[in-house]
Amino acid sequence: MDAIFDLDLINTVKVLKLNRLSIIRFKYDHITQSYQKNKPIPSATLEKVFDCCESQNYDADKEIKYYELSKSSLISHGWKTAPDVLILDTLQDINKYVEGGDWTEVFDLHLINSLLFIPLYLERQKTKYQPNILGSLILQSYSPKIWSNAEIEAFKWIGKKVTSDIINQQTVKKVQSLVNERTSQLRFSLDVQAKLSNKLRFHLEELRESNKVKDEFIASMSDALKTPLSNLKTGIKMLKLRNVNESLELYIDILEQECDKEINLVDNLLTIQKLRVKEMEISPQKVHISSFLQDIRQKFMEKLTESQLSLNVNAQLDFLLTDLNSFDLIIKELIFNAIKFSTAQTVIYLIIEKHLNNFIIEISNIGAEIAAEEQENIFQPFYQGNNVENVTNGGTGLGLALVKSLVENLNGTIEVSSILSPNSKDYINTFTITLPQEVHEVY
Repeated sequence: MDAIFDLDLINTVKVLKLNRLSIIRFKYDHITQSYQKNKPIPSATLEKVFDCCESQNYDADKEIKYYELSKSSLISHGWKTAPDVLILDTLQDINKYVEGGDWTEVFDLHLINSLLFIPLYLERQKTKYQPNILGSLILQSYSPKIWSNAEIEAFKWIGKKVTSDIINQQTVKKVQSLVNERTSQLRFSLDVQAKLSNKLRFHLEELRESNKVKDEFIASMSDALKTPLSNLKTGIKMLKLRNVNESLELYIDILEQECDKEINLVDNLLTIQKLRVKEMEISPQKVHISSFLQDIRQKFMEKLTESQLSLNVNAQLDFLLTDLNSFDLIIKELIFNAIKFSTAQTVIYLIIEKHLNNFIIEISNIGAEIAAEEQENIFQPFYQGNNVENVTNGGTGLGLALVKSLVENLNGTIEVSSILSPNSKDYINTFTITLPQEVHEVY
């Protein structure tokens, strides 16, 4: 499972006070395509891919356990009920399907009083085919519990996210297998053909093609992730419209925050990939500085207020000619970064001015020092500085890497400085961007 999503599931157990949450994946010996009303239990292996107990710390490296589907009466009944949810909210209902025991690696038979099975399935477009049941999300309560409709709907959306993760993992494994096979073949060819100089160019071309396929795969996977994330975002918004209890509302807020982070991560990864392969075109247009900065103020007003910060803008230009999308991303990422690392009740400064044949953008904030060794690495992808642990809303480590790539795509440079603030133990941290006037003419 995805490491970030594992944390979400662990928080689910804590927030909703569940005793145990498990994810089981089905590995079928044969796939049945035709629809059968009273479908028999297929030959399949159960794989426990996630298991979190309220009474134990979660261990991501814990050995994966296996079991036969036909030997688990409870999971078999859940499989038969799919794609509908199975609710066993009394001990009498549970005992009805436990025939002399069950999978003890998943079920605490001497403790459970209520069970909820959420099927993980892939819907088919043609109705004559039954849904492909990929696994099951199993929730256990050791005390009597009536599962509310809001809880069931929330776990259905979690089930869709888990299903998406399973499908993505299967796709990545298949692609990785093909890549490994191709890489193995290519290495063998290189070892043999290296002795023949007239074949060297052919193999180099093959290697370039493999890298091209890899780049295209990364770009296509980033695009493919957008759809399930957008669906998840829509589902979260729909859940927030319902009247839910306070503990469930807290978890929905956590889901929304993590979903926004993943969407931002995918967008940044895709943009960096386009910049790396030189597919990010520059489309200069006239930008009205006053209205642009007004939009910036509006976007960050809430975050500035929450963080007890203010934004001071000093723009000595009326217009400039630049790529609006790149310029917008650069300014927003730097202000967002400044908000995260600013000391409360201080001011963030944004200065835009012309100097000789360049125009200069400076964004400064008051906060912890950015040490010299950190300044050398701060623009590296996924680099997290020493002060990140003190930030409640940590980022992905891609923001400044994205800014640097965008600036360089505009033929500019970016530098960072950190100097001790007068009469304070904090530091003035300044990011300075220089863009050439010959590319971005000022009006």
